[in-house]
Amino acid sequence: LDIDTEFQAVRQQEKEDIKVLNNQFVTLIEKVQSLEQQNKILTTRWNFLKDQDNSHSDSDIKAIYEQYVSKMNQEMKALNFEQENLESELAKVLSTMDAFRSKYEDEIRLCSGMEFTFMELKKDLDVSTLHRTELEVKLKGLQELLELKKTIYEQELEELLTEIKDISVVLGIDSCSRPDLGRIVEDVRAQYEALALRSWEEAEALTRRKLTDSSSQPGSFGGHLLDSRREIADLNIRIQKLRSCIVSQKSQCLYLEEHIREAGEQGEGTLRDAKAKVAGLEEALQRSREHMAHLVREYQELMNIKLALDVEILTYRKLVEGEENRTPGRMETSDSSQSPDLTTLTGKNFLPKIKSKSSLFQPGAGKLPCLRIY
Repeated sequence: LDIDTEFQAVRQQEKEDIKVLNNQFVTLIEKVQSLEQQNKILTTRWNFLKDQDNSHSDSDIKAIYEQYVSKMNQEMKALNFEQENLESELAKVLSTMDAFRSKYEDEIRLCSGMEFTFMELKKDLDVSTLHRTELEVKLKGLQELLELKKTIYEQELEELLTEIKDISVVLGIDSCSRPDLGRIVEDVRAQYEALALRSWEEAEALTRRKLTDSSSQPGSFGGHLLDSRREIADLNIRIQKLRSCIVSQKSQCLYLEEHIREAGEQGEGTLRDAKAKVAGLEEALQRSREHMAHLVREYQELMNIKLALDVEILTYRKLVEGEENRTPGRMETSDSSQSPDLTTLTGKNFLPKIKSKSSLFQPGAGKLPCLRIY
């Protein structure tokens, strides 16, 4: 694990504290040489601390670490279970959205087909309307033609009657014979009547033929017009039905669109909540991992500091033992009674002068306190 700048500053401060501790240990050695009356107190404290487990602080740290790791594992399992539930809910929402989307696409295709059918019927209606207009125009033209032919017939009839009235008969009279005027008049009258009758029959036949032709044509056009009107009525009925069907389909499409929009918004909201929860859980898990790594780093650093302090204390012990070996007379006679005191000065249980490691090396303290010497 990397050591940050803050930890380097702490280490530098610890080095300064160790230097101060060295000076204090020198002073303490001088006090030990001059103060025999503290041997009993030191012996009593040494016996009390001798019964304690030296690895008690290490076991406490290990137990705390294992408890924290177990708690983090339980939280991780709970978070994984919740994440699986959220993923299953998200899958259900997505499947529902797909079903609504497929229904919406089917309705759109159906609506498009209905609109296409409506356009085709509209085209047919336009063609029928145009054909009807053409038939009406033709009927009007035929009626005008019929009126014109009637007028022409009346004029021709009047002209024919006028011509018949204006016929002059030239008779040659034989002066030598006596004319039979009565017979002549009868003959002329018979000829005149025969000519008039023939002209009348010809004019009547011509007129009847023309009237028959004119009446047959409007009859056929009238039949076509009736058929067209019936077809137009049928088309109007179909158009009304299609319009009502289109209105119902549009309302159904609007309802489906609204329902799909609401389902989409609900799904998006659920998805956002799920993503937010997953992000929060991942962030909490990341913080837990970082905190765990920080604890492991602190634990390793504390173990390194403990090892360094043990080495320093062992060095001081050897110095104190060498100093005691150089002390004459009275110190030699009390060597057996002072050895526990020296061990107290150099070992882990220097509790009368130094606080225990359980209070000095707390996890997460950030900075080691100085050793207190009384």
